[in-house]
Amino acid sequence: MKNATTSLLTAFCILLIGCATTSSKGPAYRHEQQFRQQLAESIPVKEYGYTIKQLVFSQDYHKALVVFTHSHSKPGLDYATRPDWEFVLVLDDFGRYRGTTMQPFYTPGTANTPSVDVTVSMSNK
Repeated sequence: MKNATTSLLTAFCILLIGCATTSSKGPAYRHEQQFRQQLAESIPVKEYGYTIKQLVFSQDYHKALVVFTHSHSKPGLDYATRPDWEFVLVLDDFGRYRGTTMQPFYTPGTANTPSVDVTVSMSNK
């Protein structure tokens, strides 16, 4: 009887500790399509003609690596020389994945290469 009680208590403690240490997934977990839809409305896509090449989440879905690439060519513009554009988006306390990076190419008519922000909001509305 004592061994059964000890075994039951041990199993309960293991279960309790296991539940307490389980990390929660970020809000993009199981909502990758919504995440991609918002990325399709971002500055690299809308203003510079990039498309999403790769989207990879960290194991806990608190970070996302987004790689944009050019798949279209337009007359008068040489997109073949434009490199892929990478963003690391990090989840904040408000359900937004945010990241900033510099343009990987020079834009004629500008004095410098500006940084560009990408934000994906996964908060409940």
